Amino acid sequence: MKNFKGSIVLCLILVASIWWFKGLGTIVPQEMPTPFSEFPKVIGNFTFAGSQQFSEAVVESAGMDEYIMWSYKDPDGYVLGLYVGFYRDQTEGSIIHSPKHCMPGSGWEPSEVGTVEFQDPQGHRFKVNRMVLQKGVDKQLAYYWYQGRGRVLASEYADRAYMVLDSIALKRSDGALVRITGPGNNVDEYSKKQQQFMGSLMPVLEKFLPQ
Repeated sequence: MKNFKGSIVLCLILVASIWWFKGLGTIVPQEMPTPFSEFPKVIGNFTFAGSQQFSEAVVESAGMDEYIMWSYKDPDGYVLGLYVGFYRDQTEGSIIHSPKHCMPGSGWEPSEVGTVEFQDPQGHRFKVNRMVLQKGVDKQLAYYWYQGRGRVLASEYADRAYMVLDSIALKRSDGALVRITGPGNNVDEYSKKQQQFMGSLMPVLEKFLPQ
């Protein structure tokens, strides 16, 4: 409990610091090097299976400047959802919110929450968040992380801390939330499928998010 309270205090200090440091220089909003309209319809052995859109009210409330919310399907028929929400300037607009607070609802409750270490096909190692949600006997599986300014981070607190530092040193506060979701009743098998997709997705994101 003590560590939890300390993390909350640190988060509040970091958010306050962002607004204080605004007076030291203008943050330069970043544009995506490649627009999301050109996002690939084939990623690894997954192919595009559909798209969804938020209402204008949700977009205005969440504050993302660009996003995609697409579904992909593998040859076995497993369908997963990919969400990437990009923020050009988190000091002027909304700050990315943790899916820990957004995903639970409509009867879905987290049964497992933690971080895992992931290695992509190029040998790069990352820590990402893994969450299992449950409603009755049904389960959903999700992986998510924060990506921006050349970093992939699992911790929202680390992401906020680097955002403060980069606001000062680089005059940048852009960033993205990346989330993969899908059925999770067979957690072991579906974790492998989502991680395979993640491995193919990582190099793709480098072409679309500012480094």
